[in-house]
Amino acid sequence: MTNEGLAERPVERLLATIEADYDLLLERLSNHLRSSEAAGEALHDAYVKLRADPNIAEVRNPRSYLYRMAINLAYNQRRKDNRFGPADEAVITELPDTTPDPERTAIATDEMGRALVALDALPARRREIFLAKWRDEKSQIEIAHEFGLHKRSVQKELAKAEQYLRKAIRRSGWRLP
Repeated sequence: MTNEGLAERPVERLLATIEADYDLLLERLSNHLRSSEAAGEALHDAYVKLRADPNIAEVRNPRSYLYRMAINLAYNQRRKDNRFGPADEAVITELPDTTPDPERTAIATDEMGRALVALDALPARRREIFLAKWRDEKSQIEIAHEFGLHKRSVQKELAKAEQYLRKAIRRSGWRLP
């Protein structure tokens, strides 16, 4: 295939420009990014992105387009690296240990058991509505459709269930916020 055939598609034209002007692009990017390694990675990322055959409209200046594309890719990579970079060891050692001790774990397990007993004591339909809301994260409208109820009826059932569970928890000695 001739160079004229490659130039017909903008992506092929851009790929040909990377190959033809690689050294020039690498030098300009190295100066801009202050790192020849980052420049090489940015050009490689641009090449890979173009090989994925994106839908690109006609490009007037392929070299400028590639330069700007590589800079944007390099900046995106820097942002990603900064977000997920290694943590300073001193910072990590100063973090408090938030794992519960065995006593707190036992108390939480006991409290969860009592909450489940209180939940089981609810009437079946009310319990299912409550679980649909809090376990399954369904909206009140979805619950109303599922149970053949009006949205206001669902609101009342949820309020009654929550009121009962709060009273049951208070009786068992829990402290609610």
